[in-house]
Order: sequence, then C-alpha cells, then structure tokens
Amino acid sequence: MPSLQLPRYSPTLLPVKETWAMTPSHKGSGNSIRPIEFNLVIESPPLICYGARTQSTGALLSGLLFLYVNAYSIHMKSVTLELVQEITVKRPSVGSCKDCVHHVNVLKRWDLLKNPTTLQRSEYGYPISHLLHGDMPASTTSSLACVSYYLRANATPLCKDVAPITLTRALPLYRSIVTTDVRRCLRVFPPTSLNATASFPAVAFPKSSFTMDLQLNNVLNREKNTRWQLRKLSWRLDEISKLQHSGCDKHSDSPEQLEDVKAIAFNEMRKGWKTDYSNDGRIEAELEISTLGDIPMCCNVLAPEFGLEVEHVLTVEMLVLEEHMPVNGSRQSNPTGAARILRMQFSVEITERGGLGISWDDEVPPTYDDVPISPPGYDRIVPAQQIPTQQIEHLTIN
Repeated sequence: MPSLQLPRYSPTLLPVKETWAMTPSHKGSGNSIRPIEFNLVIESPPLICYGARTQSTGALLSGLLFLYVNAYSIHMKSVTLELVQEITVKRPSVGSCKDCVHHVNVLKRWDLLKNPTTLQRSEYGYPISHLLHGDMPASTTSSLACVSYYLRANATPLCKDVAPITLTRALPLYRSIVTTDVRRCLRVFPPTSLNATASFPAVAFPKSSFTMDLQLNNVLNREKNTRWQLRKLSWRLDEISKLQHSGCDKHSDSPEQLEDVKAIAFNEMRKGWKTDYSNDGRIEAELEISTLGDIPMCCNVLAPEFGLEVEHVLTVEMLVLEEHMPVNGSRQSNPTGAARILRMQFSVEITERGGLGISWDDEVPPTYDDVPISPPGYDRIVPAQQIPTQQIEHLTIN
C-alpha cells in the first residue's frame, strides 16, 4: 500500500502503549531519539453496535497509522497492523496453561509494507478501515471471563542495529439497544386467586436507576370473608455469568461448565404502598431499582461461540398474611394464620447508553438540494476602466 505524506500528530495526546526494545549498542549510547516511532489516530466515533446481536449492522472503524522515520534512512522489512479479539478466562481448567487462559483471534490484518523498502526521513500515514460485525460480543469484564479488543502495530527493520517496535491501542466495543418500550408482565400464584402485574423499562443502564410499578390484585375473598395484607416487599438484582470452557487443543478433553451469581443491588420495604379494598381489592407499590452502589457490574453479553453469557435477573418477593375482614365497622382484624411468600423473577436487559449517536448505515449524506446557494466569488478586483463597454450590463431601476 503506498504511503501518504501527512502532518505529524503529537503522540502524547493519544492513549497508546508503545514498546521499543533497545539493542546493546543503543544501551551504551546516550542517544534518546528513536529511529522509528508509531502513532495511531482513530477518526471514527466510539465503536457502538446499535440493536440486538441478531439485528445490529455492526460498527465502522476508520483511522490512520503514522510511522515516523527519524533516521536519515532505514531499510524496513515489514509494517503490519492487526485488529485482535482476546478472551481471557479467569477460572481455567488448567491454570498453568497460557493457551487455556488467553484466546487470541485476529479479526483483520493489514500488511502495510509487504516488500522490503528503504524509507527516508519523513512521516508516513496509512489509512485503515474495517466493519466489525453486529453479532460480536461487546467488551466486558465479568467474574468468569473478559472480552477485549485492541489494535497492534508492528514495524520490523532489516538493520539489526534498529530494534522493532510495537504499538498497542485498546479498542472498546459497546452495545446499545435504543428503545422506549415498557415491559408488562403478569404473574399468578395458585392455589390462591392472587395475581401481580409489573411494568418496567425494557432496557436499563449500568450505574443508574429505574422504576417498577407493581400491583397485587384479588386480595379480597368475599366467600371466606378474608383478605391478604402485605407485610414486606423486597427485591434483589443478580448478575449471572455462565461460561462453557473447553480449554485449548491440548486440554480440550476436560470441558467445564462454570456459573457465578453475584448480587448487584438489593433493598426491602415495610411500608410505602397503597391498599384499596374496593371491588376485588388491590395493593399498589412503586419500587426504585438502583444500581448506583460500589459493586462493579457489566452489561448483558451473549457469545455462544465462546460459551460466554452474562444476564441479569430481578427477583421480587412479597410476604403476605391472610386475615379475617373486620365486621360491624370495626378496624380490628384477626389473622387466620396463613402466610405466603410470593416470588417473581424478571430478566433485565442491561445495555450501554446510546447517547446522540446512530448506526453507521443510518447516516445519510447530504443531497444536492441541501447545499445552500453561495454568492459568486471574486478572486481579484478589475478596475472599471479596463472592462470593455460591451461587457457591462445596464441596470434599470423602476
């Protein structure tokens, strides 16, 4: 690929990690100027896959890789750039095996300098572009495994006196489901006639809060002249991580099925709900589900090709007691001795915030009609006496 002569960007402004191995000849010398340097500029916005993994069109990556040759001339063997996906298992079957811990997958490779070439002192820029598929798992750090992406550039000189350099740039990949829908769920509790309806947002965000509206219906039993009283209401948000780890090629005979459950947030209420004994009777409550605590959490992740899944489950429990309805206008009621714990579980979709961004395929370029009409431009002013009379238009004002 031919190089481009582009202006130098300051390497200190980018969060990159550059490694440079000094040879013994360089260690003895006091010269601190590197013969060759790398810099990476990402021109595209943050990588966000909008929508579910079966519907997302992916995220578009574009940028520029700069190679600075500070020496007079250097004979270069190759310049490569790789887009790498790395899966790190925290609980491998064989802890001493590095291949079981780290699974590296090269998604894209650019051979920017295929043949040995002599590069003169200058700045060389190489454009890069790649579309990450929408079904790829987002970057995450769960209790069982980590998913990360990064760009790795390598420059190998032919001269032994100049050591090769490597630049590594972290490349987070997010997933965002943008929707304003509200989930409505119905739960029944046989053998009683009680049923509960819950409504809450279809998606939630990490380190935020959302409201759940809960309603318990049919709390009155006219035939037995009894009613149910709500004594305690509690909720708990769990993060469930599952990993089906098969190990590397040498240890693939001992696959493992790991599962870890971590409580993200919890709370309980003993008052604060409304009770209505008209008709069949109902109890209404409003729960504030907050994940603003210090416990780290991650978004939902589904990667069947690696056997990794992270989901969140909201568990709601209600302690109800049965009592006889008061008669003759009395407010005192007698308990029947029956009590039940009503337990409900709901799956919660935790996703990143979409912000003001949109998917790359929804970006429409401006059309010809969107370009405003500009006034004519004059590069130079010509004196009036130098313009022939035939070229001057006469202006008539009515």
